[in-house]
Amino acid sequence: MRISKIKSPKILYLSRGRGFSHAMYDSLILKELKNINKDLSILVASYDKGYIYFRGNGFRPFNLGLKQNDELTLKAGLRMWSLIRKFKPDLIISDEVFIVLHITKGLKIPSILITHWFFETYNKKHPIIPAVKKADYVIFVDTPLFHTIPYDFNVHLTFVGPVIREFEYSLKDKKKARDELGINMEDKVILVTPGGRHKDRNRLLEVTIEVFKELQGKNLKLILLTGELYEEFLGRFAGDDSIIVKDYDWKIDRLMVASDLVICKGTFMTMWELAYLGVPSISIPDLSNPVDQVNVYRMDEHNLTRRMDPRKLNKSVLLEEVRKQFNSNVRSEEILENIRKLLYGKGQQEAAEEINYFVNRIQK
Repeated sequence: MRISKIKSPKILYLSRGRGFSHAMYDSLILKELKNINKDLSILVASYDKGYIYFRGNGFRPFNLGLKQNDELTLKAGLRMWSLIRKFKPDLIISDEVFIVLHITKGLKIPSILITHWFFETYNKKHPIIPAVKKADYVIFVDTPLFHTIPYDFNVHLTFVGPVIREFEYSLKDKKKARDELGINMEDKVILVTPGGRHKDRNRLLEVTIEVFKELQGKNLKLILLTGELYEEFLGRFAGDDSIIVKDYDWKIDRLMVASDLVICKGTFMTMWELAYLGVPSISIPDLSNPVDQVNVYRMDEHNLTRRMDPRKLNKSVLLEEVRKQFNSNVRSEEILENIRKLLYGKGQQEAAEEINYFVNRIQK
């Protein structure tokens, strides 16, 4: 497939709207891409949380008007078909917006898929697999050491490594971060990032609060990221100086480096960023998400996080693991050393170069 030799190739970049993480790393890839090739004309389109993130971070995205659970429906396909017909892109980049790959193949528009997992790993008959194989090129934003390429995977594939945000704070800025948050250096701080699903989020928050009460002391602080539950938790802990309640915080690196331990949902981007910063973490993956379960297992194998089986999540089990982490004095150094062995750069730079290479190749 070729695109016309025009000065400004038109690219439609579709970012998955389930949670914020896709939009987060897509925004970094897009910024790198514009630095490499200023002639590209790019329309970013997303929905739900993805659209919210782009709007709040300097982009002017097109809102597909979908909810998270709409993403594989006929409604989603029709919305994308309509946008493609109006925008007339020369290339479509899809960050796990799988349904559009059926459309690109039918319209003979070149396509790039961005993903970080092989569906065959979890289910050899997964219904998404046919869509993946309709992409012209796959950019894999993870390390190849964590994956086995399926024997029948015949789409051109490049591993670029995980996308890591450009952080303002590192472990060297721990005092600065704590000063800004009103936390003393002698405090032990636990940060909870429970993910976006209400049922699981509530459970992780509540169990961690139980653990915190068991550990209670004058030098303990708990930071809760609560999302849409912010008003509920803010009212509940009003006047309690030991608990800091936040809804969202785009300076997540400040919260991370200010913490001695992060208890998280074990989502892909959060785990990599915590490890990149050298922050010890306990990852408790969602049982309904086999991707995160395998990712957490692999990260634990490389001593980048500590995995906890969500089926065993209760106060006593989590309390024991938190105490182990607090009694360890070398975890940060170990994590940073392991990261240096796995990563050579940041995935957004490599991904942008691969996209630009693909544009140049199909223009020839």
